[in-house]
Amino acid sequence: MNSPKLGRDVVFDYIHEAGVEYVFGVPGTQEIPLIDATTIPENEVDYIPCLHENIAMGAAMGYARASGRPGVALVHVTPGAANIIGNLFNAYTSNIPVLVLCGQQHSDLLLQEPLLGSDLVRTAGQYAKWAHEIRCADEIPIAMQRAFKELLTPPFRPVFISIPWDYLLEQPNWQEHGRTTRIAHAVTGDPTGIAAAVHTLADAKKPVLLVGDGVGEAGAWSEIEQLANLLGAAVYSEFQASRMNYPNDLPHWQGELLPIQEGIHMQLEGFDTIFLIGVNSHAQISIFHWKNGPIIPGELIQVALHNDSWQIGKNYFSEVGVLGDIKKTLPLIISGIADHEHFDRSSAESRNNNILRLGAQRDRSFDSETEKLRRIDSDKRRIDSVVPIAGHQVAIALAEVQKTLDYQLTVLNEAFSIGSVIQKALTYDSPDAYFCTSGGSLGFSIPASIGISLGLKKQKRFVVNIVGDGSALFHTNSWWTTSKFNLPVLYLVVNDSQYTSLMIGLGLIEKIYGWKPTNPPTYLSLGSPAQDFSAIAETFGIGSEVVTDARNLRGAIENGFKVIASGKPYILDIRTDPDAPGKPPLIDVLLAEKPGVDLDFIEKLRQIGPP
Repeated sequence: MNSPKLGRDVVFDYIHEAGVEYVFGVPGTQEIPLIDATTIPENEVDYIPCLHENIAMGAAMGYARASGRPGVALVHVTPGAANIIGNLFNAYTSNIPVLVLCGQQHSDLLLQEPLLGSDLVRTAGQYAKWAHEIRCADEIPIAMQRAFKELLTPPFRPVFISIPWDYLLEQPNWQEHGRTTRIAHAVTGDPTGIAAAVHTLADAKKPVLLVGDGVGEAGAWSEIEQLANLLGAAVYSEFQASRMNYPNDLPHWQGELLPIQEGIHMQLEGFDTIFLIGVNSHAQISIFHWKNGPIIPGELIQVALHNDSWQIGKNYFSEVGVLGDIKKTLPLIISGIADHEHFDRSSAESRNNNILRLGAQRDRSFDSETEKLRRIDSDKRRIDSVVPIAGHQVAIALAEVQKTLDYQLTVLNEAFSIGSVIQKALTYDSPDAYFCTSGGSLGFSIPASIGISLGLKKQKRFVVNIVGDGSALFHTNSWWTTSKFNLPVLYLVVNDSQYTSLMIGLGLIEKIYGWKPTNPPTYLSLGSPAQDFSAIAETFGIGSEVVTDARNLRGAIENGFKVIASGKPYILDIRTDPDAPGKPPLIDVLLAEKPGVDLDFIEKLRQIGPP
């Protein structure tokens, strides 16, 4: 018979049983019993120290996404619970399962409002699927069982548990050693709903698909491809998706919806039916007027499929809503449409041919941009001057180097002003080869790179984090952990000395609302003092290089991969110039074909990030 265990050991029974290898945290007195438990060999869980709780939370997010298992973060009383809010929000909106264990003051003190003590559940509970504070040691087994049951069942979102530290050192009277209820959740949609979806989509004259993170979560690329080809339908992604939810090398892919109401209306004009599949983000925009109608134009018939009922018809009426597993349900919808008497196959083929033509045109545009970069790279005659680097050239140069690599890439994107080019130029072999967050709270990618690198350590992949200078400054102290554990991540810091996406957003406000700032917006500049990310890297013992000349960009990236291939991190401080000549290639070729569309306006919209 097993000897009775302390509460902290029961906690780790559940963590270990879930296959979790690491917990991420910042040391605090109340968490010491939990941290100490990671030194017990039988627990088989390692503690990864970080310098800020939001880093620990971001690292746990990255680990969860890369490993397919829940992440675990240990945080410290009220400051810790408050410090994680940015990335807790990101995890909640991006459907990432993270268990947050928050150390709480001794139970005998709580009523007396002790140092750092507060109502932690109220602090963090808004962005947790379930939040609870342990009230006695005997609750620990039930709470942990429930926590992992919820973490392993859709929708996959964080769970928050506050534990007064004295309960961790007591023995629960009832001890259940780590078993978690696993709910079989891949349920096929209701036949009546499927039939209604089939009928509506077969009747559509101009259908369009909108895919969200639920598609990537289900691994349903091939099903969406079949559906797009069958219907001859363009495929858009929800804005700022956390995954790559459709293969970016296929002609039907038009990129993400634009981040303002007017832009989405331009994209969806002319369609009659929209099929929302796994869409979690329904209002990812920064400019909206009620007088202009709903975000998705009201004349479109909406059909929705998701495994989360909350996301179906959440804001606007759906003619058909189907609750079910996306990968299991889509084949039934596809076969039903193909056999439906109302389905006009010849019209679908005509739409397909048009999309294939425009997709080939887009590919030529990208090839042309790549060739320009090759010419710059080979131009060694201008030895007396520097060739400025345009931001989008970073993604295109990386894509060129990618073709020479032995392993696939996992890319973290927090460079919003070049995000659309990152999504289109690079090759992604799976939905989780791309990582962003739907929440938009800055400071997620460098912390997440810690967990992603650890989660992928048994796989032969390269991890690349492309991050803007403004975002990087949130958590360059993440590099302390990166260096301590020698995590082979290549960081490409797009350093243009300003909040570029905010500068672009300000220009749009001026254009749309007619408002101008009182004085020049120097508050959006990072230029003084200049940010030297190479110098910051040096303080953490990480190798680095400053790149100021476009002719040296590819070579610097190639050198970076050589370093991380040897098992070490590397940082490139790439000094880009917002005024450098050249424009990023087109992404949405269907929109470009519409009469009267201002392509410069669309290009600016593509460079907007979180407001």
